[in-house]
Amino acid sequence: MKALHRAIGLVLFILICVAAAFFVYAALSSNLWDQTFQALGDNKPGALAMGLLVFLLVLLYSYSGSYRAEFERYISFEGEGGSVRISRRAVRDFLAGIAAEFSTVEKLEPEFTMRRENMDVELNVTVRPGCHIPELSRMLQERVRTTLRVSLGITQVGKVDVLVQEISGSGGGARRDEPEAEFSGDLT
Repeated sequence: MKALHRAIGLVLFILICVAAAFFVYAALSSNLWDQTFQALGDNKPGALAMGLLVFLLVLLYSYSGSYRAEFERYISFEGEGGSVRISRRAVRDFLAGIAAEFSTVEKLEPEFTMRRENMDVELNVTVRPGCHIPELSRMLQERVRTTLRVSLGITQVGKVDVLVQEISGSGGGARRDEPEAEFSGDLT
């Protein structure tokens, strides 16, 4: 279905490009513009057929895209007794629940992608001030890997990236009674 979606998209793209180029060229030549619309007016069944064809292609393109989106809402993998399908929303909600285990995590929004056999996870995190971010990141990565393996049966976990999106309640700098800390490390 994915190949059909791409093929219809390519045909629609080519049709639209050709039509746009023709209309630009016809608009530059007033004689050709008049001839084009006169030919369309004289051949109403042909114009109707072309319009219906384009409309049908748009419908097929929409249908083939929605089918793919529906299929990708689940993660499928083979278990010992057969195949298992877990909804992406269930996995996302389950991983978001990990935030309750960490007092320094205010909000955790997981995203993940399936790459061949591996699942890559990205955790968008809002933390509270005063937490040790490198240690928290390491613990979150371990916890996500363990949770996916033990609770959901997903053993092929690739990367687990932690992105600290915000430090909640931080005033943008050090407090007056705290000296500014110097950072000496790699930011990559």
